[in-house]
Amino acid sequence: MEKEEIPQPKSIDHLMGAIRLVVRQEITKALHPAVQDRLLTVAEAADYLRLAKPTLYRLVQQNKIPYMKKTKRLYFSESKLKEWLDQSIIRSNYEQENSVINKLFKYKAKTGSKF
Repeated sequence: MEKEEIPQPKSIDHLMGAIRLVVRQEITKALHPAVQDRLLTVAEAADYLRLAKPTLYRLVQQNKIPYMKKTKRLYFSESKLKEWLDQSIIRSNYEQENSVINKLFKYKAKTGSKF
């Protein structure tokens, strides 16, 4: 994260203005995640995923991970890697049971049927 120079407050109004500026910047960053996305090299992606480079190359070879290739170089989108990790979440038995129960209740409410 790059450091931005924060002006030194000269008065309470100036301090409040500086706080508002920082809050606006943080909200903008949160609402525009594409701005935060960055391309990672193989080494950076391996560090991000905590994988060995050969493992990462194997995942690329098997097309099991999102990547981009340009002029014999591999690149990885940090946001796409996060999505890929999120899709790999294994839910506990409790979460799976709750999901089924919720779907049954929604089906019952939608159709008006009894089970």
